[in-house]
Amino acid sequence: MSSLNTLPFARRSETLPSSLSALQSATRDTLSALNMPDRRHEDWKYSAKKIGDLSTFDKALDGRASDISRPYNIDKKNALSIRLENGAIATSLDNLTLPEGLILKRFTHLNEEEIGRVIEAVGSESKKREFEQINLSSFDDGLYIEASRNSKIEQMLILEIVHNKGGVSLPRIFVNIRDNAELTVIEEFHCTSSDTALCISHSDYLVAQNSQLNSLRMNLGFAEHKLIASSRAQLKRDARFNSDALCLGAQLGRHDLRVLLQEPGAECDLNGIVVTQANQHFDNHTCIEHIAPHCTSNENYRCIADGKSQIVFNGRIHIVPDAQKTLGTMNNNNLILSPTAEIDSKPELEIYADDVKCAHGTTIGQLDEEEIYYLKTRGLTDEQARQMLTLGFVLKVVRNAKVDEIADFWETILSNLLSFQD
Repeated sequence: MSSLNTLPFARRSETLPSSLSALQSATRDTLSALNMPDRRHEDWKYSAKKIGDLSTFDKALDGRASDISRPYNIDKKNALSIRLENGAIATSLDNLTLPEGLILKRFTHLNEEEIGRVIEAVGSESKKREFEQINLSSFDDGLYIEASRNSKIEQMLILEIVHNKGGVSLPRIFVNIRDNAELTVIEEFHCTSSDTALCISHSDYLVAQNSQLNSLRMNLGFAEHKLIASSRAQLKRDARFNSDALCLGAQLGRHDLRVLLQEPGAECDLNGIVVTQANQHFDNHTCIEHIAPHCTSNENYRCIADGKSQIVFNGRIHIVPDAQKTLGTMNNNNLILSPTAEIDSKPELEIYADDVKCAHGTTIGQLDEEEIYYLKTRGLTDEQARQMLTLGFVLKVVRNAKVDEIADFWETILSNLLSFQD
């Protein structure tokens, strides 16, 4: 296949500030040396076949406004909603009443200091990541979010990321949590297009000293479409990053999450639930970089595959020589509900320090027929018994979500998906 910069949607925005425009131009030059991933790329071994021919795609622009009903109940006074449609910010930021300490801007309205933060967050490793480079070279505008120093933002920020037209959308989000601040961001991915749709998104999170970011993600309505997302979190001294994700199957679903623990005392907690059915596919790649000493990471992903679907989990913990006194754990538990479903799990530990405590584990299994029989002897039907056991497999992770209303909503979704009813 030809280089990625020949794709019809890989083109520079004409409205960004000059510094960001220069970054896009430089990124386009790197695309000329990159090709579409195939099975020879280890990170895309199981997913490359799902990408398809992207040369027929163009940008999804000016889609018809879609009504997205709030899928869970959060009081308006406790949450602020921002909508991005086909990669563009559809909410008028000038008309919003923001809580004290919260700053929201379009990339096109950033000052030089803010532009510098966005550019610095990109990182050299992004040059190796094809779809992250596509987003960087081609997004039209982005959403800049900042929690000011010493501000604990009680109001949650809900980002409705909507794709409502055939083609490609390229949403980009930048979250900057300053010293001693705290913010909760909920990212919802919706697709209402009746045509072939592809969303290539990227989010950067900067969490400064003694600050906390709670990130909740969910993809809703992408079952017949493609969603390729990447996120990168950079944590400073004593910062904390909590990530909760509900990953539902898509024609091609993928999320690459990288967490860099850059200064002592940083902590991250990553939790995810993945459910696929029919011919759906979802690929989770996580990488936790322990760069500084005295940092802690915990990761727990649970996956359920049914029908002829496939789930891929690749989790990596990388500990550099200077990252002594590291504590890291990773668990990936998987449940297969159909003889034609497939789950591929690859946990990795790469340790170059000698004073660490680190562990990982993975399991793949099916429902226990003896447990099903036991529940049936207590009056449950076969379907009820299977649903109870399947929900029990994931509910511990669901209930750890940092927002109770989201945890309740996810439990409802999973109850419906895993009903075992014809």
